[in-house]
Amino acid sequence: MNDPIITRRTVLKAGATLAGAFALGGLGLRAKTHGGRERPTLVVLWLNGGPAGLFNSADSFLSNGAYGVTADNVRVLANGLCVDAGSLGALPESALTHMASIGFRHGRYPHTEARTAMLERNSHSLLLQMAAAMPDGAARCAIVNSLGLPVGVATTPPAERGTVFERIVQFEDVNRHFPAAEFDNIRHAYGVPTGSTTIDNQRATFASIESLILADVGVIFAQPAYTGRPDRQFDTHHDDAGTLARDIMTPITPSLITFLDRVMALPERNVVTLLVGEFSRTLPGADHAPGGTATVIGKYVKTGTTGRQLPDGSPPEHAASPEALWAYAAAALRLGGAAPFGRNPHPELLV
Repeated sequence: MNDPIITRRTVLKAGATLAGAFALGGLGLRAKTHGGRERPTLVVLWLNGGPAGLFNSADSFLSNGAYGVTADNVRVLANGLCVDAGSLGALPESALTHMASIGFRHGRYPHTEARTAMLERNSHSLLLQMAAAMPDGAARCAIVNSLGLPVGVATTPPAERGTVFERIVQFEDVNRHFPAAEFDNIRHAYGVPTGSTTIDNQRATFASIESLILADVGVIFAQPAYTGRPDRQFDTHHDDAGTLARDIMTPITPSLITFLDRVMALPERNVVTLLVGEFSRTLPGADHAPGGTATVIGKYVKTGTTGRQLPDGSPPEHAASPEALWAYAAAALRLGGAAPFGRNPHPELLV
């Protein structure tokens, strides 16, 4: 059972911290610079339930036609990367030229065990450890929208160098001392209706994420899918044709396009976006795989792949541990020795 991550009183207290970050008077935050110093942010878009590999390892299924994959609905990018044309393949050029598929293997099949394998280490949060490695002023970790963390992941893990989860559910938690006109412009860019107060849909989620990036938050976690079961949206058993998986991804894609088009162009910022779930899915039956494939997008990411999934959707036997994925993300963020995840095993997929 998930306990509340943070009390209302604590949210208000955290708002005082947010106030200092947001208080920039009339300056436009999108134009804000940092004296030549890049500000890194990791955005984790958690695809809860575990999406099939049809999105980021599409060529694994060309020979057998699984998940509805055909030569007509894939897009071949550089260095062996082949993605679903209607979702990842529809992203802006700035993303397509800086996108990598990173395989991982943890050997866990139950949702809860696989989630903790991806997001925790020895009862410590990998999200908080990444946030604690960020430069001064960015060592913060926001958990955005009404879905929060996936079931089974600790909501109150030990603090990492004083960094704890900040729960962001209401727009007032985002826009405190934020220039009103600019915040309204961001919400308008994602089609968030005027008067909305709660972050309870994917459009509001992406608008809030962009706002938190501009507030120098180092790690931002959100579940973008509001289609399907709220505790495991991408848990698409018996979806061998990939129809249900595509139905869940389709509403996310337009906001993801807008988001990446905007944040990849931000000056003096290094935004790394990680799309990942607890595992991928195996055939027949679209069942749980003992690992999966993550999509990483960022300005220092080199387009390519660590290797396609096997034809049944399993991760390659040589796939690295989840911790290696975090090491790669830290390297893409250019955190250097500050990140506690060990050596990056995929230096060839960085520029």
